[in-house]
Amino acid sequence: MKKIFFALAFLVAFQATAQFNRKLIFIGVRGGANFSRLETQDLSIKRPGASTLDFFKTNSTNKTGYVVGAYARIGRKLFIQPEVLLSSKGGTFEIFKDGSTTPVNVDVKFSQIDIPVLIGLKLGPLRFNAGPMASLNIAQGSQLGDALKVYTSQNVNKTIEQATFGFQAGVGLDIRSFNIDLRYESGLSNISQLNLQNNAQFNSKVSLWQLTAGFVLF
Repeated sequence: MKKIFFALAFLVAFQATAQFNRKLIFIGVRGGANFSRLETQDLSIKRPGASTLDFFKTNSTNKTGYVVGAYARIGRKLFIQPEVLLSSKGGTFEIFKDGSTTPVNVDVKFSQIDIPVLIGLKLGPLRFNAGPMASLNIAQGSQLGDALKVYTSQNVNKTIEQATFGFQAGVGLDIRSFNIDLRYESGLSNISQLNLQNNAQFNSKVSLWQLTAGFVLF
């Protein structure tokens, strides 16, 4: 009799735990596209040996990249959603050399591991979420360093900062196990920062729109 009692107690506890997990904890994957833009401050600077100033200016063109990763959602109506994402980002800025009206476009590309922690509210199939994000740089192109090395005595081998911070905010739609998310992401810290000639400083941040589709695994 005692064995039967403990067996029944174990089954009840197992079912309760399973129900708790099904109702409050969801694990899923998602992937999609980033449409990112590099934001730099306008500045004028003289290259060594040049007789006129070069002018740096932001280009509003969006660069398309990918994003893929996994998430955990804890809670139903009110929830916390930490994620780990591999994200490709970039942007373009312009350099007008020697007073020219035709710019030289500098395309910046880099890849980061993003770790957003979102707090959200679910109303029916709709979700609203926002929260902070930390990013770790894992790969970068050479275009930014090549474009800036003539203006600075700093080492430009790693022109993209190793770690940055920002935030994400957006809306989502859940259809059974599938979901779609549209988010805006903005950097709170510079992805690059270099001291140039004549005490000028080059800073840049990245902002983007992100569109993804996801699937709840369990």
